[in-house]
Amino acid sequence: MATWLQADSTPRSFPRLWIERLWLLESKEPLAVVRTIDLHPGLNIVWAREPESEAASGLASAGHGVGKTSLCLLLRYCLGDEAPSISSLREKALAGFPKGGVAAKVHVDGTTWLVYRPYGTHSHSSAGKGEELESLLAGGLDGDFSAFSAALHEAFIAKLPATSLPGSSQTLEWRHLLAWCIRDQKTRFDGFFHWRDGDGLGFRRPRQDPPLFVHTVLGLLDADTDRLMREVEHAQSDLINLEQELEALERESIFELAHLERKLRAQFKADDDLPVLETILGPSLQSMVADALAEAVRAETTLERETEAAEENLAPLLVELEALRREAAIREKEREIAQSLLDANEADYIRLTTELQQLENLAGHCRHGDVDFSKCDYILSRRSTPSLPWRLSQREAEANKPKLRAAVQAATVTEQAATAELRHQVSLVNAKQAEIRRLQVRIGTSEAQRDYLKSVWGDLQPRIAARAGGKDSRELELARSQQQKLTQELNAKKTALVKQNQVHSVRAEALKVLTRSIAARLLGEEGYGRFVPESDDHPFEISVGGEAYQVLEVLLGDMTCLLDAAIALESHHPGFAVHDCPREADMSERLYREFLLTAAEAAELMFADGAVPFQYIVTTTSAPPAALQTTRYVVLELLPGAEEHLLFKRRLLPQLFE
Repeated sequence: MATWLQADSTPRSFPRLWIERLWLLESKEPLAVVRTIDLHPGLNIVWAREPESEAASGLASAGHGVGKTSLCLLLRYCLGDEAPSISSLREKALAGFPKGGVAAKVHVDGTTWLVYRPYGTHSHSSAGKGEELESLLAGGLDGDFSAFSAALHEAFIAKLPATSLPGSSQTLEWRHLLAWCIRDQKTRFDGFFHWRDGDGLGFRRPRQDPPLFVHTVLGLLDADTDRLMREVEHAQSDLINLEQELEALERESIFELAHLERKLRAQFKADDDLPVLETILGPSLQSMVADALAEAVRAETTLERETEAAEENLAPLLVELEALRREAAIREKEREIAQSLLDANEADYIRLTTELQQLENLAGHCRHGDVDFSKCDYILSRRSTPSLPWRLSQREAEANKPKLRAAVQAATVTEQAATAELRHQVSLVNAKQAEIRRLQVRIGTSEAQRDYLKSVWGDLQPRIAARAGGKDSRELELARSQQQKLTQELNAKKTALVKQNQVHSVRAEALKVLTRSIAARLLGEEGYGRFVPESDDHPFEISVGGEAYQVLEVLLGDMTCLLDAAIALESHHPGFAVHDCPREADMSERLYREFLLTAAEAAELMFADGAVPFQYIVTTTSAPPAALQTTRYVVLELLPGAEEHLLFKRRLLPQLFE
């Protein structure tokens, strides 16, 4: 017996996940079974056998179109997959079996589940814990399909060290692991992390996330490592953001410096070659700023003196203006008094003479009554009592009205002269006040321009000095200090992550040893395979090149993970794998034969207590090695040409999946 696999004792008797039986049903009521496929732990070969007769030709002799890929899709469907390729197959199967579906007996971590999934989109899937299909279809088992899906998640996802991936926070799902366990033939086995073609996996980062997921499943990424990876990722993100902020601050500093310099050059219409700082060779922006500030101070001093002189000249004009206003008011009252005599209006006469007296003598406060003249009882009584002057004036007016009219006319002329002189004085005062305002505006404008110039130069000078001295702005200094701190923290976390990865070196070494053992069995002493855990493209490598070996690298990796799941408790792999026609992915016949023999030998070496701790299902159009062409390994033979030898025992229209 071969001894290349050191598996004297395995911690598991059965795979954590394996399918015991698959039923293709024409209907569930009444129960009509089209085909029953018995599977077992270990190697299971589905052989699409080519006819031995030479009469067959074309597709009939190629082993295609008999249902190999359809079988793989049905296995995926029973395990919860809802991919578009499965929906397409269901539509074809539904046309042939309107009441049909597929059922499976599935073992999940020692619990036996029966699952039924209809072809029709409007029918309901069912599942329950038990042994008999009839009991499931009769509704007599405990559980439903959602409970079965939850059991898969609980067994293979919830028990992972982390249920999301560092870096992307990608939530892990059972469908991610199922895609790895049942590989899609359309990918041509062209990469270890390439599991699906067209159906999609939902990974946010198609290149980074699958390797992290595989590491998590293989036990190379525990909770502490996951935490450190997330901390490193977070620290790197913070550092990148800070570096971008630093770049923005540096650009802003340079831009602000250039902007301030352009302002000064535009202010003085200076050429770009004029130096900024003062030199012994000639003028500079600095000297022009100093000259402009000094000139502004001188101009403001002159303007302030002119303003003071104008205000001094304004004072007598204002005094004279007030006197003219009083004179004009008096003349106006005199004319109105003469007019009231002429009109024999005693009330107006009394009021006007009183106002005239106030203008001439009684303006202000009454010192006898300690009140304003407008509230003095004596004055009020005098105004309301006909006075002797009124009687005398009235008699005179009645005696000589022509003379009184002449007096009114003379008073009017006098009033007009006083008003004209007042207007002239107002214009002089307004002109002088406007002159003062203009001077004040010029002073304010000069001060504002001087302050602006001082501000621009005050901002520019320290920036130039700091740049010349190799110093940064306060904001830049703080940002650089923070950058240094974050860099130190990131390096510390990376160091901790390296140390944590070293803890897993024993686990990685175990996978490396197993990979070398399987590769040696496949390729002989000259062949050499290795496990490269840090690779995100080819984690499993073969030492020689060639396209066939590229396919073999994928098979080597899956076989290593499959057998490791049976040996190592650290692995979270279900110990279940399905390959759809890997031989057709340009793999040589000899290597394919050796690969199948390796899988069979591994099952023999691990066989104990009547069971094998892994299940490997492979479909093939190539004949298996003669030693494997027995019912122990070949669980289903399919033949083209005769409908009873097709998967569904009839050809689905328009075309059956391979």
